[in-house]
Amino acid sequence: MTPPPLLLGAALLFWGWQIGFLLIALPLAVLIEAARALTWRLELSGTDFHRVTDLSTLLIVVSGVYLFSTTGTARSAGGPRAMTLLFQWLPLLLFPLIASQVYSTVGRVPLTAFFWGLRRQAARDPAAQPGPVDLGYLYFALCILSASAANRRTLDFYAGLCALAGWALWSCRSRRFSPLWWAPLLAVAAIVGYGGHIVLHRLQQAVEQTAFEYIFSLIHRDADPFRAATALGHLGSLKFSDRTVLRVEPRDGLRVPFLLREASYDVYNSPAWVASDATFTALQPEADGETWKFASRQSPGERVTVSAYLNRGRGVLALPGGAFEIDRLAVVSVRRNRLGAVTVEEGLGLVTYTALFAPDGPLDGPAIDADLRVPPQEAPVISRIASELNLGALSPSEKLKIVEAYFRQNFRYSVWKGERARRQTALEEFFLQSRSGHCEYFATATALLLRAAGVPARYAVGFSVQEWSRLEQRWIVRARHAHSWALAYVDGAWRDVDTTPSIWADAERDEASILEPLRDLWSWGGFLFSRWRWSEGQSGVGEYAAWLLIPLVLLLVWRLYSRRVGRGARGTPESLTLAPRPGHDSEFYLIERRLDAAGRGRRPSEPASTWIERIHATELRPIVALHYRYRFDPAGLDAPERAALRTSAEAWLSGHHVHTAAR
Repeated sequence: MTPPPLLLGAALLFWGWQIGFLLIALPLAVLIEAARALTWRLELSGTDFHRVTDLSTLLIVVSGVYLFSTTGTARSAGGPRAMTLLFQWLPLLLFPLIASQVYSTVGRVPLTAFFWGLRRQAARDPAAQPGPVDLGYLYFALCILSASAANRRTLDFYAGLCALAGWALWSCRSRRFSPLWWAPLLAVAAIVGYGGHIVLHRLQQAVEQTAFEYIFSLIHRDADPFRAATALGHLGSLKFSDRTVLRVEPRDGLRVPFLLREASYDVYNSPAWVASDATFTALQPEADGETWKFASRQSPGERVTVSAYLNRGRGVLALPGGAFEIDRLAVVSVRRNRLGAVTVEEGLGLVTYTALFAPDGPLDGPAIDADLRVPPQEAPVISRIASELNLGALSPSEKLKIVEAYFRQNFRYSVWKGERARRQTALEEFFLQSRSGHCEYFATATALLLRAAGVPARYAVGFSVQEWSRLEQRWIVRARHAHSWALAYVDGAWRDVDTTPSIWADAERDEASILEPLRDLWSWGGFLFSRWRWSEGQSGVGEYAAWLLIPLVLLLVWRLYSRRVGRGARGTPESLTLAPRPGHDSEFYLIERRLDAAGRGRRPSEPASTWIERIHATELRPIVALHYRYRFDPAGLDAPERAALRTSAEAWLSGHHVHTAAR
């Protein structure tokens, strides 16, 4: 089947438009469509087509080697990028083959051009040579697929794709239907296809996220209190899970966004922050075993109640800044370091604890020299910005206000980072060029800028509490609410300094899956089950699950009673009868009773053979042997052996009776 006029040219132009090769695609399209206007043709033999095919193959191989050797660096994965570019170039590399077809007298390409095996077969038997094929629609499909490799994801691409598809299908449509029906149905198919594409894309994201979370749950680790690797300088978009990781009970006066910190760090070594001198020390609980105090306070502070899962009973607690006491924390061990990280061990799978905090709480240790250190590679740009802001002679509080205003007025939030010049550091590009980035950029830049101004500062990681769940009637914290901010030592206390634009939460929420409500319902059910399982709280499922024990207990009592006392067929009570055990009628039991009456009875759990040895009644050995077989051998005794047991026992009983009477 031959494509309609101008279709291949349009496909080439569409390909060039999408991948940025429009100036190359334009002459190729003119050349391919000019064949319809020109009358001269080339008489190409099968061998000529073989050579053109081999030339295209050689072009693909050489281009692949070139792209793999020049795309990416030794430290980046250039292989996938090279494969993508090679696929985008295929219409250009295979153009000699389609051009040889349209300008040949045959107008088709022999199938032997693509397979060495068919070439050898045709050489041995020319009569068995397969017929030629028309590559027009195959080349058209290749142009569309290569254009899609640019991954533009725009409505223009989809509109162009639908237009070309409709053009290609027009010539082979069924003549039984009017074009007035065919065109609207094609438009409906295009609209449905676009909606299906969106649904499938969302479904793919949900499946990938679910698979990631499952794998993450198997290898989950809590925040490392000794080191935090940042994404400074990394290319790409940040993606976070919508999995709920923390729950915060509602209370009056909670100002959101509310920061819950897991750890903080004081040494920056791009792209990581490290905690120096961060040895953990154990805390001793109060008398109730569930209260842990960092220091004694006379004045009361604010409270916040958090529910969190522990991985195998261990974890790093999320606490507000200035925490000085933790209540209702049922764990065996609590440890804390000078940078405010608190770890727990040997706890339940789900813990609910109440943190008491105040602005001057003792969660963090005092500032040291490391809290003022700026790395040498970042010092030039940091000092330059600090000088421009005139931070030298101001008080710490004034410096803090100026720094916050500087980031608020001159920077914006972004989940995407593009390439930067190799001579620049990530922070230098952030300060001087893009002025946009995610929270790790803002937190690191703020901490170092405060240090350059003489204010001790640290880098903190944790979560931002800002989403209210109408389903659960409490604040929930998702994995995508993970956040970074700076800590500043002002007026003798550490203060949270969050300079990231507040729109970051909305930007992350826009990336949420359409299946998030279903995932929230499932998460809430799991949380209620975990509370009941770990005996957390006295409300919800746990309160009502105890009532289920009442009918179960009544059912158990009734079953036991029905087994103990039954009713006969006539309604009269009948005693419980047991099936007779094997050997119950053995005459040896008469001997036992006779000896027991004579004061020579068998002791509890004493074997019969041991018993007769103890009382020196060795004449009973043959009787005991027959009794054991009659009692325990599945085959039992035959008739003569059964008679021998009866006769021997009766003879012993008769002799023992006569002996006792005579005595």
